Amino acid sequence: MFDSIEAFALAWEQAGGHGDRQARIERNARWIPYYSFLATGREEMDAAIDPHAAEMTQLLLDRGLVRACDHVLDIGSGTGAFSHAFAARGLDVTALEMDAASLSVSRAQAETLGLYNIRYENSMWETYQTDRKFSFVFTSMCPAICNFTELERMESYASEACGIIAVTRGSYDLHRKQLMQRLDVRPQGGMTTETLWYIEALYLSGRQADVSNFSRKFEYSMPLSDAIARNERYFEIFGIPAEQSHPILTAYFHSVAENGLVRDETQLNTALITWRV
Repeated sequence: MFDSIEAFALAWEQAGGHGDRQARIERNARWIPYYSFLATGREEMDAAIDPHAAEMTQLLLDRGLVRACDHVLDIGSGTGAFSHAFAARGLDVTALEMDAASLSVSRAQAETLGLYNIRYENSMWETYQTDRKFSFVFTSMCPAICNFTELERMESYASEACGIIAVTRGSYDLHRKQLMQRLDVRPQGGMTTETLWYIEALYLSGRQADVSNFSRKFEYSMPLSDAIARNERYFEIFGIPAEQSHPILTAYFHSVAENGLVRDETQLNTALITWRV
């Protein structure tokens, strides 16, 4: 526990290592090619409402935090999982996403689903400006809300309530940790913020936060070539060019592949944090 907001804000900055706004903008630029690569892989997928996003939307409706015809700001909307779920329940949505390819996939799938109550904003959170107020301001697993200042700014756009889905301890990717060690990649700042930082920040601000915890495990397989290509692009974020990572990734994934397929596993522990402004 901290005895002041100032002490907590400093500790959050030091723990997260996110840097100032300009540093975050520069880091965002390194992530965009990776997000675009992932979005391209979703272009051929059938459009459908994500079950987890639908569950979260229903929970928000049940709590009275959102209602049909409310206007939601979805920060870091990606390829639209939550934007689509909100829109399908009659909410008007502004989908804010810095990667144009992800927004393109989101728009195309929304049209297939018959969802026309989504407005698309291709912008980083760090440079986004609007005079508009939203009934509900939301973000899921997005590193943009990374300090006290950005949390306050997020709340400033809300007229009624806010929601954040954040990671909790125990989350992992089966292969990612091994690969980071083999490529000598040290954990850096600018990744997602853990749930406890948000909860403490809201407590010190006098907010009454509701927290619901979720645990999901994904097991899936992908072709060997896809596993290599995806991770080449991921490690480029950390300054490792593909020509350097390729032989290491190729050797590693050949060692774990079976019949040309790589089995992967993700444990994702998250919390839905909501509060009224």
